[in-house]
Amino acid sequence: MSSQKVIVYLTSLVAIGIIVVGLLATLLHSTLLAPIPILGIILAILVLLTNMGNFAHKIENIEKIMFFVTFIVIICSFILLYKPI
Repeated sequence: MSSQKVIVYLTSLVAIGIIVVGLLATLLHSTLLAPIPILGIILAILVLLTNMGNFAHKIENIEKIMFFVTFIVIICSFILLYKPI
């Protein structure tokens, strides 16, 4: 396997982890965390589509944006979740 394909698979595992942890946190704790698994699903789809021909080049910029957006949503979700009453 080439190193680029390995990175794509590892990145997709990270996206799947975001989905699983986000769903668990949403179901067990609060619905404020619901955007996390939604963005994780979008991220996983985009990462897995990078193996398709010319789509890989176009999707790399979108993938970077989605990682940033997911990170911001995680931060905002935890701020809202643990803000003082």
